Amino acid sequence: MARMPELKPEDFDPATRALGEEITKTRGGSIQGPWAHMLRNPELAKRAAHFSDFLRDGVSVPRKLGLLAIIMTARHWNAGFVWAAQSPQAKNAGISEAAVEAIRARKTPSFADPAEKAVYDLFSELYSKQGASDATYAAAEKVLGQTGVVEILNIAGFYGIVASIVRTTGVQPRQADPFAS
Repeated sequence: MARMPELKPEDFDPATRALGEEITKTRGGSIQGPWAHMLRNPELAKRAAHFSDFLRDGVSVPRKLGLLAIIMTARHWNAGFVWAAQSPQAKNAGISEAAVEAIRARKTPSFADPAEKAVYDLFSELYSKQGASDATYAAAEKVLGQTGVVEILNIAGFYGIVASIVRTTGVQPRQADPFAS
């Protein structure tokens, strides 16, 4: 149940409406979900959008590995809105449907790609133990490099912010909740 109503474009002043339109160009074409809340503070929304764009387009981490971190974050937070938006992209980027479904079902997927396994292991351990062992970290660093580890942690961290907005304000997925049992 929504605790905070999503702002609509007609609620914005012209400058905020223009910012909302700019933000949505790469986010489904409409102001919804967490962005409809972040626009309550236009400067915050603008900076968050720039950071999000950078995390999508400006990092060395392959897109599919970033998306794997995102869906693991969505699942960790039970953020159905984030899952519904990002899991199809993860599949399109090359994460197998079986792996995506296993993550949704809280099962351990198998990965043919050692980089996918390293990222999965890193976030699985981080979210279950609030840290990573030396071995898990070393495996992630081997495939991502030190810069890539920092980048992927930022990707997941940003989506942790988005998930916290979604969960706390009550943003629901536009279709059935993917985590309902």
